[in-house]
Amino acid sequence: MAGLERRLELIEAERNMVEARLTREALSHLSDEELEALEEALLATAHVRGEQPPPNELLEKMKRWEAEAKEQQRRNAETTRRR
Repeated sequence: MAGLERRLELIEAERNMVEARLTREALSHLSDEELEALEEALLATAHVRGEQPPPNELLEKMKRWEAEAKEQQRRNAETTRRR
């Protein structure tokens, strides 16, 4: 019985991988505008259900870079004023 369950798990995992690949392939054909519209629709749907969407990793990374750049500029300006 355990062998059958393991085989079913492998089949399901393979099906999920194929679906993910097909999804990535389909998304690669969309324009930036279409991707933005899709993202907005998904966010609106999540909002209607009362869900919080997961944070966008790239956006969060860019916010950190921006904060770091501003801090570096502030330190440089302070160093310049001291001279």
